[in-house]
Amino acid sequence: MTDSDPFADLGDTLEDSDEESVSAESSTAESQSSTSDSNQTNDSLTDTAFSYEAAQQRPFYARASTIDDFDSWLNYELERELNDRGYQNIVVREMTDALLRTVVEEDLVEDVAQRFESARNNATNTGSEQFE
Repeated sequence: MTDSDPFADLGDTLEDSDEESVSAESSTAESQSSTSDSNQTNDSLTDTAFSYEAAQQRPFYARASTIDDFDSWLNYELERELNDRGYQNIVVREMTDALLRTVVEEDLVEDVAQRFESARNNATNTGSEQFE
């Protein structure tokens, strides 16, 4: 740091911080690798089904009230049920993945189509009443 430029050494500090982060990540990866080598079996009650890196994030566009209801259901109903079944380290990506697979595998097309139609009909009826 110099008197004329108080941020002159900022780049050096950031580079040192990056090197420390990489070193810490390497140590963590090595530790996890050695742990997984010594523990070849995964515990389905505590280990996640897939890593964050294996997930693909997609945006969902819905009404705020629907998202609020979904978040409440996910966090208070589904997570509690999984916890009651003995699962730990429950992460949202696993619950969302299970939900999406359920919709597809249970062939809920008819149910989803009915809710879609209901929302469209309600919007149309509400919209036409506004202009009367």
